[in-house]
Parts: sequence; C-alpha cells; structure tokens
Amino acid sequence: MAASITDLENNFLSLPNEIIELILHDNILDFRDITNISTTCVRLRTLCQSNELWRRQLQLRWPNLLKRYSRTKSHDWLKEYKICHVTPKKVAAMVDQLSPAYYQVDEVSKEGFSEFVVLLEENEAGPIILDTLLDIVNSEKDKHKNLTRKFYATKVIRHITLKHLTTKWKEHIQLPEDQQLLETGAVMLAQWCQPSLSITENEISDQLDVIAAKVITQCPPGIAEKINGGKTFELTPPQQRTVLENVNQVLYYDIGFHGNSEDYYNEKNSYINQVLNLKSGIPITLSIVYISVARRLGIELHPVNFPSHFLIKWEEHPMGTPENQYTYIDAYEKGRFLTQSELSTRIGLPEEMANLADLCRSVPPVMVYQRMTRNLIIIGRQQGFGQGQLLGLRNAMELYLVISPDDAEVLMLQARVNLHLNVDLTDVIDNLQRTESFDNRQALVAHLLEEARRQMLNYESERKKKRKVKQRSDNPNVAFAVGMVMRHRRYNYMCAIYGWDSKCQASQEWIYQMGVNHLPKKDKQPFYNVLVDDGSNRYAAQENLEIPDSIPEITHPEVGKYFHEFAGNHYIPNNEKLSEYPGDMEIVHKLLSSDREEATDMNAMPS
Repeated sequence: MAASITDLENNFLSLPNEIIELILHDNILDFRDITNISTTCVRLRTLCQSNELWRRQLQLRWPNLLKRYSRTKSHDWLKEYKICHVTPKKVAAMVDQLSPAYYQVDEVSKEGFSEFVVLLEENEAGPIILDTLLDIVNSEKDKHKNLTRKFYATKVIRHITLKHLTTKWKEHIQLPEDQQLLETGAVMLAQWCQPSLSITENEISDQLDVIAAKVITQCPPGIAEKINGGKTFELTPPQQRTVLENVNQVLYYDIGFHGNSEDYYNEKNSYINQVLNLKSGIPITLSIVYISVARRLGIELHPVNFPSHFLIKWEEHPMGTPENQYTYIDAYEKGRFLTQSELSTRIGLPEEMANLADLCRSVPPVMVYQRMTRNLIIIGRQQGFGQGQLLGLRNAMELYLVISPDDAEVLMLQARVNLHLNVDLTDVIDNLQRTESFDNRQALVAHLLEEARRQMLNYESERKKKRKVKQRSDNPNVAFAVGMVMRHRRYNYMCAIYGWDSKCQASQEWIYQMGVNHLPKKDKQPFYNVLVDDGSNRYAAQENLEIPDSIPEITHPEVGKYFHEFAGNHYIPNNEKLSEYPGDMEIVHKLLSSDREEATDMNAMPS
C-alpha cells in the first residue's frame, strides 16, 4: 500500500537536522523550493534560515558574485540574497532611462547617476549592482542586441566603480606604509582603468598564492618546512637567496613570465590582472608580482624608483657596509640579482648623475602608484582625441588626482581634455577654482574657467533641445540611410551611418581643409555622419561611400548611443535615433534587398 503524504512528511521530519540540512543544500533545490519548505513548520523554517544555506543559494544563482564579497567580514546571506533578488530589474530599468535623458549630449552628467549611487548606499547592494551591470555589458547570449543598454551600462559601471574606488584609495593611502600592500594598490588601479572587466582582489590574491605554493614545492625540505610552519623569521640570508632563486625558476622558467619588450607601451602591461594572465609586463608591474610572491614566502622586499627602470631591493647582508648591504633584483630581466656597484653599468646610469645611494633608496607605496599612473598618462596622451580614445587618459588622470590631488600640471591637463570632450564640467570648474590658489598661470586658468562655464550652459540647453526630424520625402537626393554599414571608396575604411545632411553643413574652413572642393560634386551633395571602425567619427561625402560586398560589425565605442541592435547586415536604430530619422529603416531594407539597384536609382537623384 502506497505511503500517504502525511507518512512521508513524518518520515522526513524524523530525520536528524544534519541530514535535512544536507538535503536542503542539494543543487536541485532553488530559492523557491527553500521558501516553500520554510512555510511547513517552525523546525524547517529555522533550518531554512541557515546562513550557509543562503550563501550556497546565492552562489548557485549568481556564480560570479561571491568573489566580490570580503572574505574577512561576516555576511547575512539571507539578507544579501533578498537584495540580490530585487536589484537587477531595478538596475536595468534605471539604465534604460538614460538614453532618452542624455541622447542629445556627449556625456551623462554626474546627476544622471545619482539614482544608482542612492541604491548603492541605501541598500548596500554594491556587489549585485556591479554584477548586474557587468552581465548586461558582457553577455554573450545577446551580444548583438541591447546595444544602447550596454552603452549606458558601461558608463554607469565606470561612475560607480570610480566613486567606490575613490573611497578605497583614500583609505588605503592613509594606512601606515607597512600595511599598504602593493598588490592591493595594483588591483585597485586595474579596476579603476578597466571598470567593465570583473577584477577582484580575491582572485588576484588566489593567483599569487598558487605561484607561491609552487615555489615552496621547489625549495629544500628544511626551508619549505619553515615557510609552511610560519617560521620564516628563522630563514637565514643564504636560505632566503635559495627561496628567491626558486622564485626566479618558477616565475620566469616554469610559468614563463617575461618583460614585454615587443609591446612595451601597451597599457595592459600596467594592469596586474593582465600581467598575471598574459605572463608579461613592464618592470614596475613585474616587480609588484615578485614582491607579492616573496611576501607570501616570508621575505620582505622593497620597491626602488630607479630612473627609467623600476627595481626591487633586498637586505641580503644586514651586517654589511651601506654599499654592500643590499642586493637589487631586476624583475624585468628574469629576477637578475645585482649589487649596488653593478647598477650604474647594468642600467646605463650616467656617471654624472646624483649620488647612487640616493637613487637606490626604497620608496613608499604611494610613489609606486604615482609612477604607475604617470606611465598610463603618458600612454594615454599618445592616443587619438575622440571620446572613446581619450578614456584611458581620463581614467589615469582622475586616479592620479585621487593619489596626488594638488598636482597643478595634471589638473590643468585634465581641464583641457574634459573641455575638449565637453564632460565633467562641474568638476572642471571646481578644480580650476582650486588651482587658482597655488598655480601662477592665472590668465590661463581664468580663460579655461570662462570656457567651462560657457560649455556648462550649452550642455543644459542641448540636453533639453527638441530633436530635429529629417524626413526622407523632403530629401530625395539622400541615397543611403541611418544604420547602413558602408565602405569609403578612397580610404577603404568601414563605417556605420548615424546621421546625414542633404548638403554639407561643415564650415568653409573645413571644406577647404578636407579638400571637399576637389570632389566632382563638391559640397553640393549629401554628407553622412559615420562611426569608423578605427574608433573615430567622420563626415563623409555621398560619392565617397559604397555598400560593401561583405558587411562587418563596426567596433566603435559609440555604436550603442545610436543603435539598439546589429542585424547581420545593418544596424537597427534605437528609439531616439528613429525619432530623428523616421523613414530611414524602409530605405535600409530596400537597399539591402534584391531590389537594391532599383532603390538606389530611385533615391540617388542628382544634386
């Protein structure tokens, strides 16, 4: 005879709590099951409130989320789960509100992010907000869709990441120097400059732990026993050298770390996550990896801001003379050991330079961070001048000013860049007013302040301005349409059309400078605003554009500002762009259909 439901319930409840907890932890049960079970009786309700149970439920539903939580703090996982359950829909809806509000201007103002900041602070929802935004941006499932949502989610990520990290940076550099771990600063720098990537200190720490563990396996048993037993203070200088020789073996020969001489000025060389993944870097980041691994093995190393080549300092001979007390390690050259007397020859230091001992002094962590950030500023200044191309420079300058807020040169450079891009104008004004008190270039500061205030007024008027609608019926000579991917006949670049004028609207100076007057139809023809696959924005004459045989997706940072989706052979405009060019999608479909030639003839009327 089949057992009744009551019998099954009684049999289940007769199990010990430990067995019921094991059942509740089974992967087949989701949060709905746990919630339903908790309503049956007081005993199960208590068991279903287990902190570990809800930590596991959170991990099952959001696999990448746990790594964002601190390992040193306790968490109420049921509370965290409830926050995570309701937050993603709110975040997506808030992101979708940004395009209608800020489509008319180049950048979202800080006020536009205020709702996200409130959500971040009121509900302690930082991990799930960032996880949701990163999921929007990096989702492979809808890679070619929701481009506008991805575009604005990227901006939100940058804003809230930098706001959060600004607090963390200020706390970090206020710590005593011996508590400022270089790897922590390197992780925060990587997070700051790559906000759309998922980078956590826990992950970086785990990777460094693995390297250190490999080194221990290479060490003689007696040394390995001291390291594993927490007795590294007992390591003699010769034993420390043995450990560091094994660090060199593991890092450079077993794993394959090396200096990136082929692409030295690639910004990835400055990011510890990229260095660990690519196994290559520049002296300063390889030194941080080296110092961090050595610290796990109980050996204290110090950074040296040597001119043109970052080094590591190790007190190998504590009782030696000042000239012989330290050994220097070149992490860029496979961990080569150098004496102080070898440095000038090895690094190519001119004899007339200052006292070598002064150059070999160890430096505090903040000076390491300044040097890393200055490297990125130098790299950023070599890029182009577009919105996306200058983002790296903007990130580096903003971080440098968190670390060194009164650096007049960087403050002035940041003001000029932001005025060029028409972004963060409130900050520009605040920083320039502060610069007035300690910079002697009063006339230049006053000029930049006046320009910032003018642009501020224009920004608000542009944002609220009614969009002009361009009808196809009023412009019969316009052959192509918004959303089409084109090839430039002369320069062979690929691009996507995001706007057009029936005749060239550029200034006479631009027309002369760009040689438009040498074209057969000169400026008396349609011109198109295009997003180019090299990241630039250009204004191209109709006679210079053609539909390519093979249509690629255009990798441009502003694609999502204007388009919702890439449909394989064209882009579908978002609502804001559709309202500007309401008839263009019909032309796109005609031109890309079997009737393409007929449609072209119909629309390409002579000017």
